[in-house]
Amino acid sequence: MPRVQRVSDVIEIISERAFYFGISGIALGGVAGLLLVYRGTSGMFVPLGTILGLMALGFIGYATYVGFQTRKVTREPVTCPFCQTVNELIGAPDQDFDCCNCHRMVPIKDNIVLEVSQVRCGYCNELNYYSEKTEALLCEKCNHEIPLARDDNAPKKSIPLGFAVVDDEAMYELVLVGGGNKEEEIIASLQQMLALNRNQVKQMLSELPVTLLTGITRRKAEMLKAQLSIHGGEVEFRQMEEARF
Repeated sequence: MPRVQRVSDVIEIISERAFYFGISGIALGGVAGLLLVYRGTSGMFVPLGTILGLMALGFIGYATYVGFQTRKVTREPVTCPFCQTVNELIGAPDQDFDCCNCHRMVPIKDNIVLEVSQVRCGYCNELNYYSEKTEALLCEKCNHEIPLARDDNAPKKSIPLGFAVVDDEAMYELVLVGGGNKEEEIIASLQQMLALNRNQVKQMLSELPVTLLTGITRRKAEMLKAQLSIHGGEVEFRQMEEARF
């Protein structure tokens, strides 16, 4: 299933393509100009200079055309039910997606954002959110499972992704050791997770292995590892003490 695309990501990809073609066109134009000025004996460089000049015009023209495509990108504003931030997507979402502000997964059903409710954890008193798609709820702060009221006739649901509720007070670090073969998906996922721009993420991917986050709980490390693994990333998480020695 294709991932939900943000307007900012699509514009960035289009602008990057236009930039590369524009720079290539300018470079070719410079070479063509030199060949036409220093045409050599009997004008031997004129044909080559003319060809390069035409190619330069073609590259610059295509770059201009691509650049104008950013104005045609459709915008679908989708409000996050958790933090009320407006996420601009290129169309109505057909699957859950990460909010660009709070980074919670916005629940989607039949292309509609589901309402979320709040429940307070009985262990630490932390407020947590859930929707009708929530199969099991773990407290974001203490990792204890919060029981949800269900229809007695509904089948019992288990904790998603096979995570067990364990008392683990150790801190972990998350390390990306491989980018996989889904570069665009892993870049988008890391942008949302780390609040970085596209170029910063690409720089990180060129320096693997790289530490993404430190001082996080095991529960969060497992969730982020699962999220990146879906997009082809090879991820490890280690206890902070183990990572130092």
